[in-house]
Amino acid sequence: MTIASTIVVLELQYWIQKFIVESTVNKNGVPTPSSIDTLYLPQKSFIEMLFNDNYSWEEYKYLYTEQPKASWPSPISVRLNLYPASGKYYEISSDSTGVNLFHLQSEDLTMLNTLLAYRIDSTSVSIIDSTSEISFDSTSNILTCNYSNFTTDLSKLIYLYLDLKINGNFSRYNNTTLISQGTLLETFYELYVLDQFFNSTTTQYLTLG
Repeated sequence: MTIASTIVVLELQYWIQKFIVESTVNKNGVPTPSSIDTLYLPQKSFIEMLFNDNYSWEEYKYLYTEQPKASWPSPISVRLNLYPASGKYYEISSDSTGVNLFHLQSEDLTMLNTLLAYRIDSTSVSIIDSTSEISFDSTSNILTCNYSNFTTDLSKLIYLYLDLKINGNFSRYNNTTLISQGTLLETFYELYVLDQFFNSTTTQYLTLG
């Protein structure tokens, strides 16, 4: 069977692998992808911002550019040449001409902006529950939204993460229904968020105990 497309985004593989190895809940339940040398990782990737609690940049990038085969890093070239007809390698774009490879929507970007503010200063962001349109004021660092208004899996998951970290709210995961619908990024980000919930509830239980 011919594979139509085989795409590699290095930082996605790197942060998934790192998360699985270091996680509490999922370590023995999810196959671990091969490791990636940090030498090849881009800077300011939105994927790193999602998974890295110590993200140190004051901006993020989410547009990608397909790289010609002649510029592929050696480890990538070895892997993708197994699929010479379909292999593609994407890197973070250096300008605004890249493609929205992960099909991020406007509310995803709003929540990524909120997450960036939280990564820069975890004490600066507030969430106001409102039925109005989802918005983030970067001057006051106030997110105005209602969970029921979110329509994308990623925006819901970022909200759950921030609501946990900022407000200590565990209630929205008091069920067995998963949010992600099977895409790679959202599936593993949900595992990351669930791991954060588990660690927070465990810490709370030990403190109360």
